[in-house]
Amino acid sequence: MSEGQKTGIFAVIAGVVALLAWATTSRNVVVNAKTSRIGQAIFEKFNDPLTAASLKLLRYDSSKEQMDEFEVSKDRKTGVWSIPSHESYPADASKQMADAATLFVGLKALDVASEKREDQSLFGVIAPDKQKEDQGGDGVGMLVQMRDEKGEMLADIIIGKDVDGNKKKRFVRIPSEDVIYVAELDTTPLTTEFKQWIEPDLLQLSSTDIETFGIRDYQILPTNQGQVLSRNYEADINYVTASGQWEATRVNTFDSDPPGVKTVGENEQLNTTKLNDIKSALDNLKIADVTKKPAGLAADLKGDRSKLTREVQESLARRGFFPNPNQKDGDVVDFFSKNGELIVTLKDGVQYLLRFGGSASADINAAVEEGKEESVSINRFLLVTARLDESKIPPAVLEKIPESVEELKAIEALKNAASNPIPALTPSADAAPALPNDAPKLESDKSAEPKVEETKPESGKTAEEPKANSDEPAKVDPPKADQVGKTKTSAKLISTTQEPDAKPAAQEPAATQETAPSSQPAPATPAVPQEPTEEEWKERLEATKEKITKENSRRVEEREEKLKKAKTRVAELNRRFADWYYVVSEADFKRMRIPLNELIQPKAASGASGLPGAPGGFGGGAGPFGGASPFGGPNQ
Repeated sequence: MSEGQKTGIFAVIAGVVALLAWATTSRNVVVNAKTSRIGQAIFEKFNDPLTAASLKLLRYDSSKEQMDEFEVSKDRKTGVWSIPSHESYPADASKQMADAATLFVGLKALDVASEKREDQSLFGVIAPDKQKEDQGGDGVGMLVQMRDEKGEMLADIIIGKDVDGNKKKRFVRIPSEDVIYVAELDTTPLTTEFKQWIEPDLLQLSSTDIETFGIRDYQILPTNQGQVLSRNYEADINYVTASGQWEATRVNTFDSDPPGVKTVGENEQLNTTKLNDIKSALDNLKIADVTKKPAGLAADLKGDRSKLTREVQESLARRGFFPNPNQKDGDVVDFFSKNGELIVTLKDGVQYLLRFGGSASADINAAVEEGKEESVSINRFLLVTARLDESKIPPAVLEKIPESVEELKAIEALKNAASNPIPALTPSADAAPALPNDAPKLESDKSAEPKVEETKPESGKTAEEPKANSDEPAKVDPPKADQVGKTKTSAKLISTTQEPDAKPAAQEPAATQETAPSSQPAPATPAVPQEPTEEEWKERLEATKEKITKENSRRVEEREEKLKKAKTRVAELNRRFADWYYVVSEADFKRMRIPLNELIQPKAASGASGLPGAPGGFGGGAGPFGGASPFGGPNQ
């Protein structure tokens, strides 16, 4: 080997050694830099939670055995939050997002748990990957990514297991690094549960505003010949606020043809407990999930026949909603729902139509076959429509405006007659005049003989017996001081008890009655009101017309304002309901249902939740659905 070759080999070896030395030195510097993060903020540039405009969460759901992805973002132009992972359903995310973002502002590394890649599974910080979903979730953490309005990353982290059972301390890792840190982090705001990021109150009503229920109890049942409509009953139930009681205005049953009328018997009553429970269920009805409706289907579930494609029909059928096959005329198609309808009307005229569809659980059929139905959370599809019941806002009652003086006089005469009725001929006890303390008291007596007050003689004197046939008036002592002014009244009261032909034994002389002194002034004679002149009547007419016109205008405006407010509310609700199939829990669905044998009960069962009977209370009998199914979509 020549010296040149030896020199070349040594040069190569030196280069390799130098490269290894550089690589080793560079790695040590990187590790030391990462280790030096202890006590420092992991995301130095993220210092304002309000700059976060999107959040993405990805984790493995062991119960579903699949990756669970959730995303919420804010529109740059409108500032409205939505959930892209749920077909951009509107989110109520301002506070929730602020709470989530605050977790990463100033988040510090408390310690380093490991620098080895092979330890990621041990600490649960393996990055979740939807492509590796079938490998399970052992050692897989939750990926959290936050971005600002420009799409730049604010926080990117994988959250793993808790530290020694402390839920507020977690092992964390930045996806691009191997180092595993320990950080203080409460993951409660980082939920992928849909209802935690939305306004969950579906109907947004108060139970105290509910006035009427329209119950349409029917089912659509699959048969070998197609879908069959099985009706049980229809009822309109009204809540009377004054009495706090429910009243049935109509109950029709369909166990006969034509339908029969059911009345609440003398020994029966409506199930108040169950009806109030329905009110409470509606007040607290929560959204469990949503699915978008097909395009072209209106908010009120009335579709343009030309847009009712096979794809739209199959979408509806999968969720338990079917077009009326007997409707042949018109461009608008009505629909039936698998499990009936409930119409809810509020005091202000806003009316909700709730249509109950089929099961929203994709795994329910398999669970039934395996005998595990109880372990599956069954939800129900629900379509909601809002409309206006103008009968709750009747036209304003307007007062007649007089057009002439004669009309005004007639109207005032009627008002005076109504406000001053003719008094009864027999005075009531309350209207009797007050008697003096020493006046003789009148007593009810069956005898026609008048009662005469007996006068006691003064001490040492004998009372002089008046002569019955004498023309000379009886001697009367002067009135005492406390009787001055009362003698006349007393005499009159005594005389009213006498028969026309009877003569009192000790009646005072007429002269004494008329001239007796009085301590009270005589009542003044009321002045007779003067009739207004013709000119005054005309002035009164104009003033009355102006007053009534203003009052009528006020009543009309008040009614129009109520109508406008109700229409605005209906429009707002329909904008919210228009695009969505809603999903509610099975428990809420059952609370809003009431079979006929539970609606009307014997009085002895007052307050019971229901009587034993067939579940669901649906009667037999085919309805308008007959023959082959209108389309071949699956029936839930």
